[in-house]
Amino acid sequence: MLKLKRSRLAISPVISAVILTSILLVILIIAAFVSANILEMRVQNTEFEQAKTNMMLLDEIIEEAGMKQGAGSYVQFNLNSGALSVIEGDEMTISVAGLETVTFKTLTFTYRSGGFVSSSNSPLRGENSLVVSGAGAPLGYLRIENKDGVAQINLDYNRVKVINFTDETGGYNVVEIIFFKVKRAESKSMGGSGLLRVSAQNKGVQIKSYNCAETLVVSVQVGSISESYSPSFSNGNNIVVIIVESEVEVSLS
Repeated sequence: MLKLKRSRLAISPVISAVILTSILLVILIIAAFVSANILEMRVQNTEFEQAKTNMMLLDEIIEEAGMKQGAGSYVQFNLNSGALSVIEGDEMTISVAGLETVTFKTLTFTYRSGGFVSSSNSPLRGENSLVVSGAGAPLGYLRIENKDGVAQINLDYNRVKVINFTDETGGYNVVEIIFFKVKRAESKSMGGSGLLRVSAQNKGVQIKSYNCAETLVVSVQVGSISESYSPSFSNGNNIVVIIVESEVEVSLS
């Protein structure tokens, strides 16, 4: 009986050591998993902030390419956890008081972040409107959106800019209507990750002018959403309408 008791006392420290080792191993595995997740979260959030800066630069180079004949530039993305896509959207129809009607497909630039990035909907630049007014108003609308739990940065040019003023010397009112036709380059990749170069190149600017003696109405429709704008003047002068259509081609390489 004495020998049996001693045997039991001898086994007890061994069992304790095994249990302690198992607990420590589980703790180490959990700590390694949590550390890896925290590191991945920081990496993805850093990439998201860099992508936000690059999307702002992309907006600037497209705006510059659209306003200058023959202008062009590029911005480079370095993506690991996220991806960039150029998505064809709804048709956009612009109608100017029966003088001119233009219809073309719209494009949206979308950066999708990794799963560890969390962000709320917020505008970065521009307005969520089909018609913007004033010389300084941007044609692009850049924003952060959260869709299905994934943070995205979206950029589109689904709008027209209207600038109206009175030419006192000539005695007439002027309404300038500006819009970009942003199109994809043929035979080019329109999405991906890794090291990506997004180029924007002006492919031509068309300028048309009309005389309008009646009330001018500018209508824009994208998909099922429409918006109208009618400039007002305090005098009864005739209106000269200037339509500026700029074609910008984008490609990924």
